[in-house]
Parts: sequence; C-alpha cells; structure tokens
Amino acid sequence: MTLTIILISLIAERFLLDYRYLRDNGWFNSYNQWFERHQLPQRMRQGVIGIMLLILPPLLALWAVQHLFENALFGLLWFVTSVAILLYCLGPNDLDASVNRYVEAVDSDEDEEIRASATTLIMDEPPTSEPARSQAAAEGVLLQANQNLFCVLFWFILLGPVGAMAYRIATWLPSMEQAKNDPDFLLNSKQLVVILEWIPARIAAFCYAIAGSFEDALYGWRSYHESRFSEFDDSNSGTLICTGSGAMRLSTLINEAHEGVQSFSFLAKSAMALVWRSLVVYLVIVALITLSGLL
Repeated sequence: MTLTIILISLIAERFLLDYRYLRDNGWFNSYNQWFERHQLPQRMRQGVIGIMLLILPPLLALWAVQHLFENALFGLLWFVTSVAILLYCLGPNDLDASVNRYVEAVDSDEDEEIRASATTLIMDEPPTSEPARSQAAAEGVLLQANQNLFCVLFWFILLGPVGAMAYRIATWLPSMEQAKNDPDFLLNSKQLVVILEWIPARIAAFCYAIAGSFEDALYGWRSYHESRFSEFDDSNSGTLICTGSGAMRLSTLINEAHEGVQSFSFLAKSAMALVWRSLVVYLVIVALITLSGLL
C-alpha cells in the first residue's frame, strides 16, 4: 500500500504543478502566531522543548485524523488522505522546471534571469562567472532533490503521513519570523532539520552512486571525509554534493564544457537526470522491501 501511495503521489504531482499554491504554509504561520499569543513559561518556549511543543499539536491532530479514517470505507478515506498529505509535503517547488528555466536563461544570455534562476537552485547568491555558477547550480539540484523528494519519502515510509508532515514542518521553522528574532530558535530548528535529513541523505547518496558512476561516487565520498569536510556547513550537504558530483562525473563534464563539447548549463541538466535515475533506484528498493513483506 505504501508503494502504491508513493507512485500515485509522484505521478499526480506531474499533473498538478499548476496548483502549487495549495502547498502554502500560511496555516502554520497562523497557528504559530496563535501559539505565541499564549504566553507559556520561558523554560517551555526555548530550545528543543519549545520547538517540540510547537510542532506536536498539528502532528497529533493529523495522527488523530489518520486513525479516524483508517477503517472508514474499507480504508479508502485513509488512502486518499495519505496521498493528499504526501502530495502536500513533496516539493514545494518543481525542481525540473527550475533547471529548465536556468538552462533557457543561460542559452538566451539573460543576466537577470540567469541570476534569478540560479538563486532558486542554489538557494543562495550565485557566483557571477562560469563554470562556478553552473557547478553550484548542479550541486543545488543534488541538495534540493534530497529535501524535496528523498527525505519526504523516507519519513513517509517510516511513519506514514505524520512522518512526512513532521519533516516538512521542520523545514519551515528556520525561515519563520521567530527564527529571525531568536538565534536560539534558529540554531535548534536548523539542527532538527540536519538530524531528520541525516539518514535520507545517505540513502540518496547511495542511490546517486548506483544511478551514476559508482567508482567516482565512492571517490567523492572518500574525498569529503579525508580532505573536504571543512568546505560544508553539515555532513549531509557534504555527503550529497561530493558523492553526487562524483556519480555524475562533474569534473569530466566541466572539462568537456571547457573544450566546447557542451555548454556549462548542461551541468544542471546532468544533475537533474541523475536525480531522476536515482529516484527510480529508490523506488525499486522500496518495491523490493515491500515484496519482502517488511512494508
């Protein structure tokens, strides 16, 4: 059943890209404002306890709905609810469309559009020159694929709709207004995301290696632990970028671009192709686990 829900959700997402506004998290911002108005004791509002008290009520409400629908109409309501929640938690942006916009902007040589589309992929200010910009865009694709797909699927498989929603809510916390005003909240919310992404990041890196050049991926993984550890904010991003870059043979693609075989923007396209192949590997693994009776 879990695999069926995942497949339906992934397919349905392709046909519902024009309805991404339905993934708006305004309800959680309103809930957070309501939560803030109820002045809890200071010790219950700070650190991990404060974050847990913030996110637990909506998760418990979702669990109650899931439990209520579990046997209703032979489980049909639970099935539909699970698909809807997973669809809501995927993304929220269309990574494939973002890559296409970046490639089109580079091909058209539109500076403002290049900068805007690259920022969307990198989630930071992009480098101004090539191949650094396209390399950063490709690395951004590898990172965002984990956040948009692999993490959501992992927690859905492990804990159902509640797990997927818990991860998605956790990713909202660092960008909330409270995080801007409270450094302790920002630090703890970022650490929570890193913890939730630790296992999925390694699974995604493994899928990158299987779907690409395994030997180069293994070399990238070793280089991260031996010499590149200090280049990254956390081990998740380091593992994904180094392993994924190796799997897609990023250095070879850059050399080919220098020689005029292809444009630098192709790096982002190549990263996206690796993500799609890795998703197939991921689903095959889930199918094998399902057939073994573990799911």
